[in-house]
Amino acid sequence: MIPTPRLDQLDTEQLRSLAAQLLTRVEHLDTQLASLDKEVLHQKTRNQQLIHEIAQLKRHRFAKRSESFSPDQASLLDDLIETDLAAIEAELEILAPKPAQLVARQQPKRTALPAEFPRTLIHHEPENTQCQCGCALKRIGEDVSEKLDYTPGVFSVERHIRGKWVCDNCETLIQEPVPA
Repeated sequence: MIPTPRLDQLDTEQLRSLAAQLLTRVEHLDTQLASLDKEVLHQKTRNQQLIHEIAQLKRHRFAKRSESFSPDQASLLDDLIETDLAAIEAELEILAPKPAQLVARQQPKRTALPAEFPRTLIHHEPENTQCQCGCALKRIGEDVSEKLDYTPGVFSVERHIRGKWVCDNCETLIQEPVPA
């Protein structure tokens, strides 16, 4: 231990030498602390390893002897497993959809409006084709819906076309809402 006199009684040269001694002591203590930390970590790891080995040995020594089975018993389990697997495979074949059912598309419930009716195209596009991030939007498709309109004596079809616009940078999709 370094004796420390009163600091206000020391001159500058003595203060410098005291500071140098203290710094070397701090470095020495840091290296000791690091080596002790490594040793503690090693001891903890070794303790965990030994605890694990003791637990395995206890299980091996004190386990119920009746729970171990002979090779003759193993063949009984194999037969049961094979019958269970066969039953499960039969159930899966029954429940599996046929390939023809997957290909057949669901038919629409309504028929299309006749082509001879005059059609009015109504486009619903966003007011601004500039994204909030500053990039230009790109049109990737559209949703089309048709509505039958009746003016006395004349049937017509209103075809609403809503464009889909996307920004490549921020991956946002912009589309006008469906009209009421």
